[in-house]
Amino acid sequence: TTETGAAATSAGSTSGGSFLRHPAFKCLFFFGVVKAIHRQREFLKAKAAELTRRGVKKIRSKRVEAICIPLVAAFVGWLTNWIAVQMLFYPVEFVGLNFKRFVVGSIYGCDVLQPMGLLGWQGVVPAKAAKMGFVMVNMVTTKLIDVKETFGLLDPGKVATLLSIEVPEMARNVGRAFFPDWAVSLGEGAMLPKMTLDVRRALLDFQHEYLAGFVRYMQEHINRVLDVDQFITQYYVAHKSLLNQCFQLCGEKELQFLVRSGIFFGFLLGLPQILVWAVVDNIWSLVVGGIVVGYATNWIALKLIFEPVVPVKLWGGLEIQGIFLKRQQEVSTAFAAFYRENLIKSKLIWEHLLSSEAEGGVRGKLAALLKDYNTEVITDTAAAMSIRADLVPEAVESAAAAGADAVLAELPKHVHVLHPYIDGTLGVQKALEKGLKSLSPQEFEGVLHPVFQEEELILILAGAFLGAIAGALQHVASEVIRARAKKKNDAAAAAAAKSQGDSKS
Repeated sequence: TTETGAAATSAGSTSGGSFLRHPAFKCLFFFGVVKAIHRQREFLKAKAAELTRRGVKKIRSKRVEAICIPLVAAFVGWLTNWIAVQMLFYPVEFVGLNFKRFVVGSIYGCDVLQPMGLLGWQGVVPAKAAKMGFVMVNMVTTKLIDVKETFGLLDPGKVATLLSIEVPEMARNVGRAFFPDWAVSLGEGAMLPKMTLDVRRALLDFQHEYLAGFVRYMQEHINRVLDVDQFITQYYVAHKSLLNQCFQLCGEKELQFLVRSGIFFGFLLGLPQILVWAVVDNIWSLVVGGIVVGYATNWIALKLIFEPVVPVKLWGGLEIQGIFLKRQQEVSTAFAAFYRENLIKSKLIWEHLLSSEAEGGVRGKLAALLKDYNTEVITDTAAAMSIRADLVPEAVESAAAAGADAVLAELPKHVHVLHPYIDGTLGVQKALEKGLKSLSPQEFEGVLHPVFQEEELILILAGAFLGAIAGALQHVASEVIRARAKKKNDAAAAAAAKSQGDSKS
């Protein structure tokens, strides 16, 4: 029985399968599908025609509202992009309830903060000044200039000559740190005049060689006392407006393009928005349109600024590249001049070296370096006099440390004589400009792109949010205008009816 049932089932399946494969069935199925598609196409054509008639009628009856849609979209595009640029740089300090800030990292003891607090905002660049300043200066010290080589350009003899002018005053003050004023005055008044010319010349030679030797010692060990990355990063954090100024100078044209392009792209995106508004009589059509305009104008502008990174050739010899990357030569000149005029300056460098009093701070490192140099000088001088300084190491160390402290206490008052020479000799501007111009497009992108990459999503979403608000306000304004027009028309109709009734009576 089982075998008979199985055979019957198999026969049924075979006959059913053969029916489906029959040409007549295939022909009927094909024509059925074609007819269904035809019916659906006719339905869609009728629906499209109905929507078109309704849309055209709506646009004709509300021409002013229709014309306003792309104009408002252009304004929204400009406004959202302008606000996005402002949010990048301002406010410099946090504005709001500053009872909770979110720290995302720390560089050289400087916090990297989220610009958005629980309730308030700080410009993206000022909030992340430590990170952005470090990224920028690290590019300078790793790809553009060699710090040790740059400071090696200084002539130790020239520096010693300039400082020698200040030595008498320095020596007098250092002496008063160790001896009573009367002893210093006695030495100046009684002993110096009695010195022979040879002795005076020997003292001057020793003084000059001591200073020149210290300059050479600093050049050899510059990395012990001066971390340019740390110096400029901390300076940027203390002067956030200066970091804003740097980015605004380098990206001046790109920031202008970002704002102004919102008008063009907003207007273009507003044109299809008219069609949506014409067939969808709902507040959400304008709200969604505002979101699209606010989001897209920011996103498109940012893409055009930095992409494509490498020039791409199109038909007809046309070449396209990111707007910022096209300006590499121009930006290189502006960037190098900015760093030379505002950051890598003798005055600022010496202030950095002499400012920190902490044992492990920069001044402490300079004191340790000067102490080591004094130890070498004392040891070599003693050896030249056949005296073994190694027999009294504690006395040598104490004298070296005391001398270093005394010199560092006086140096800030006299180092100003070096500023013109150092600034004119380092050649920072030329080195930076040459290095920047030789960078590949991928490397050069890092000069400005970090400012846009940080919190880019927040800025774009903020544009979308503002666009939604603008769309909603546009709908409300449209409804107000419509209500006033209707009220005016109703009043006119009522007045006409009353006038007609009076004429009949």
